[in-house]
Amino acid sequence: MQRHSCPRCDQRLRGRLAVLLPPVARFALCLAPRMGQCMARAISLGFALCITLCLVLTACTPRSGRAGHDAALRREQQSGSTALLPRADPGYLQWLERQSMLGSTQELTGQVSGTDLIWRNSASARRVPLLLTAAPNWFDVNPHSLAGGQPALRALAQPGLDTLLTQAGFGGLFLAPTGEKGDIWSAHAASAQPDAASEAGDNVTSLRADPTLGAGDNFNRLAEKLDQAHMQMGGELPPAATGLGPDFILQARRASRFDGLYAMMSVPQKDWSILPTTAGEWDCLPLRETALAELRKRGIIPEALRRDSVDWATPGGWAVTGEIRGSDGQVRRWVYRYSGNTLRPVLLWQDPSGQARRVFSAAVIQHTGLQQQTLAGIRLEPLMGLDAQADGQPGGRADAAALVPGIEALESLAGEVHRYGGWAVQDDILPPSLTRTVLATAVDFSRDSITPAAAGYALLSGDAAPLTALLKASLAAGVDHSRLARGLRDRQYVDWRPLLDLPDGKALVSRAQQLAKGSPEAFGLPATQAELAARALGLDHTRATRPENTAAMESACMLLLGWRMGLPGLTFLSPQDITGALGLPQGSGKGASDAGGVALWSATGQIGGLAGIHAPAPLAFGPLDMQWSRESSFARQIARILQGRKAAGLAGGRLVQVTGGASGCVATLSALPGDGYWLLAANFSDKKQHIVCPLPADAQGPARDVQSGQSISKAGRAVEIDLEARQARHVLLGEPKTHEGAMP
Repeated sequence: MQRHSCPRCDQRLRGRLAVLLPPVARFALCLAPRMGQCMARAISLGFALCITLCLVLTACTPRSGRAGHDAALRREQQSGSTALLPRADPGYLQWLERQSMLGSTQELTGQVSGTDLIWRNSASARRVPLLLTAAPNWFDVNPHSLAGGQPALRALAQPGLDTLLTQAGFGGLFLAPTGEKGDIWSAHAASAQPDAASEAGDNVTSLRADPTLGAGDNFNRLAEKLDQAHMQMGGELPPAATGLGPDFILQARRASRFDGLYAMMSVPQKDWSILPTTAGEWDCLPLRETALAELRKRGIIPEALRRDSVDWATPGGWAVTGEIRGSDGQVRRWVYRYSGNTLRPVLLWQDPSGQARRVFSAAVIQHTGLQQQTLAGIRLEPLMGLDAQADGQPGGRADAAALVPGIEALESLAGEVHRYGGWAVQDDILPPSLTRTVLATAVDFSRDSITPAAAGYALLSGDAAPLTALLKASLAAGVDHSRLARGLRDRQYVDWRPLLDLPDGKALVSRAQQLAKGSPEAFGLPATQAELAARALGLDHTRATRPENTAAMESACMLLLGWRMGLPGLTFLSPQDITGALGLPQGSGKGASDAGGVALWSATGQIGGLAGIHAPAPLAFGPLDMQWSRESSFARQIARILQGRKAAGLAGGRLVQVTGGASGCVATLSALPGDGYWLLAANFSDKKQHIVCPLPADAQGPARDVQSGQSISKAGRAVEIDLEARQARHVLLGEPKTHEGAMP
């Protein structure tokens, strides 16, 4: 039986002992004439020790797993006393190890070490075309954003959904994040603020699946069902910035096995006067510049990090804990790196202990080797630039040195994913100018940061010049667009930071926020694609869902999503994208990541997530099953493009031309692997436009609209297309060979 270190119980325990020890002593003294004074004292001490142990075990022994921690937290929150134990309870530390990520590595690595599993595939394998052919289109689901009536893993395995997805042209399900959330561990932190990462499930603290999503057999049943439907499965490894959970607590408690796991350092007690006062051990506060300057002056934290000098990094910095008593009895305060929120500490890849590497390696073994998930998302942006800034070292947005040590970790983890037979995708938002640098590593794909922000800006402003400029810059840099993951893990958040690559980037970001009615201080806003379309059209949620506005909403959303479907690379579409989720009403009390919680099926079908977690969002186009019954629905329009790009092999194509035109217009031409071309023509303005798209000499054969199937006339070596306001059209040129594929 394991003991839980529960400081709030100590005061009650001492009170009980104060009552019980005098009778014990009297009992022992009664025996003294017969047994002698020394023997009586021994009995007294023995009884006291037994009673102490019984009371500690009764008061502080948790139930197994999270329930035990729940009970301990309730007891802590009921009392305001401070911890008086001479050292952290070893029993509780052992219990924490069993809950931790690092503690689970031995079991996972033990299933591979000494076996032939690490010899079945090459770490340097390059098999990008195989996945592009077999699964060019992915259904991208954040299980924490589903609304319905049952756990997400069970809901996704319900009859009918897999059939609909395959008929729509999807070849894979990307389900992320699924790791256990750290909410329970940070619930008692006095500084805890509403955290979008918590709502979205990004504050992972365990390699186990979050129990709210369903049991292990639910995952196995879903995987089996997808396998029968010839659909691939993908997900994410734990992010480099985790939640504040068992691993962080154990390192702060100075459990020796956990030293070097996080980027954290102990502050000598003589320097505590620099630090802010905290309300408790886990009251983690960000450090202000005055405190940082003094800590740097005293050599406690580094002078400067590369990360702090670039404008594309996720906001973060150094934070400090309260006074934490360690397993050795010493009380320490720690400074540590965080990303986005003080409750999201950053793992330390470059520590010589290799602790963080062990966690990631175990995650790869579980995700790719044991669960056999095809695609592994790697999120290491918090490690990018987590390196000391050398004097005179050059800087800049496109400086590859600003990616160290994250770029090294990316190379290593991608190789491990390959070793177990999977594909690796870098899925953080990084500057478009660094795309080629990332693709030069062992990763198979990288998240597209070239088109999403620029397309969103173009829709709001009617100005397609930034989108045209970024696309042309990628062509000039030699970016292989077939290795981009478009729309991956959208998180229902529009991030404008990629626009900073342009000369007037700051002005563009400011204008985008103004047009979208977002916070002027932020670099983005929580919004679904349908929400962004509604704002561009000047519609509120009520008007956006009215039948008279359906055509305009469909056209604007198709224009945005066209930049995921009409270019080479992998396409990712979420339930929010296809149903036209608009987010929750203002003042609902929900966090930003709650915007767009959807039920996949109509109310009678109940295919969705847990009831009460997310109230269903207003849907501009309706649930999937209702849309699928109408040939003209938005989901059917999406399906025709997905089916067309799969048949033509667009995912494995090559972007060859970017054409500007009339105000608000831009067109791209991609060469298909089986001959022929795919033309994407877009008009972001609010009026009808005519665009002329020049064609290469070998662009022979007919031209037809992918959605309608109608023929389009060609005038010599050009295609002339009429575009309605806020419209995109996909045109197939020539007679490309049909591409079909299945994973071996």
